[in-house]
Amino acid sequence: MDFISRLLSAYLPLLIVLTAVLTYFSPYYIVTYSWVPGLLLGIVIYFTGLSMDSRSLRDMRWKKREITIAALLKWSLTAGISMILAYSFFAGEPQIAAGIILSGTVPSATAAALYTFLAGGSTSLVVVSSLLDTAISPIAVIIAMFGIEGSQVSISFWNLLQSFLLIVVIPIMLGLLTQRMFSGAAVYSKPLTRLGSSISLLLIVHLITGEGSEAFRAHLSIMPLLTVVVFIQVTAPMALGYAAAKKLKLSEADARAVLFHVGLCNTALAAILAFEFIGDIGAVPPIINMIFNLSIGSAVSTRFKYIS
Repeated sequence: MDFISRLLSAYLPLLIVLTAVLTYFSPYYIVTYSWVPGLLLGIVIYFTGLSMDSRSLRDMRWKKREITIAALLKWSLTAGISMILAYSFFAGEPQIAAGIILSGTVPSATAAALYTFLAGGSTSLVVVSSLLDTAISPIAVIIAMFGIEGSQVSISFWNLLQSFLLIVVIPIMLGLLTQRMFSGAAVYSKPLTRLGSSISLLLIVHLITGEGSEAFRAHLSIMPLLTVVVFIQVTAPMALGYAAAKKLKLSEADARAVLFHVGLCNTALAAILAFEFIGDIGAVPPIINMIFNLSIGSAVSTRFKYIS
């Protein structure tokens, strides 16, 4: 099992891209209940909580400045660029615009911590900043979408908050609680954590891509523009976040953490929320974003690994 889990973890970005492409072109995909992708993402986040280094997290109390900078850059650059792109290019497509904004206003992805670790960055800074994101995100989503016109997009703050609690907050707290109750759980469960997280993510990608495939085909005419917009949405915050962190004299490890924190949003969560609150077409930008942020994030982390 350990060999399989390591293999899946090592090639996960490539496998996610392949899963999305094969699902899109396949005439068949798994059809299930709407709550299943959320449950699977909750499992991934549970394993994230289970594998956290509690001691490193406690040490972050001495890095309030770095956490503040990471949060400010996330909610100015990532959210700001997402809003500018959405309102500039898709003002006439409210569901697409909402999907773009949602992609940039969810907490950072679980992959952000992985890529930060591989790049030699401060993983704890990403984890703590992500926890802070979880509290900010429901409010930020509602505020960011005030300018979207049309009855097609209607998101209730309380329903959104409930989704965050069920999919993100409760699973990660259960993971931390399991780690606290069972000494050594984080160490002994590593193979299961890698295997469970990888399989769950691949299933999520298959389910949401299959569910959104008809929306892709129905809007093929706007896909080239949307692809370019989402590419900018992913890469611009990464580049600007890293440059700003260095300008603010953060250490190299913290600057790399900021890069992945601001650039890699949890777009699997965004796609699940889009299906629930916006509609199939609203999930298309998060799906494209997920493919970009995982593949580009992998390339950037590999680049950093060789220059550190």
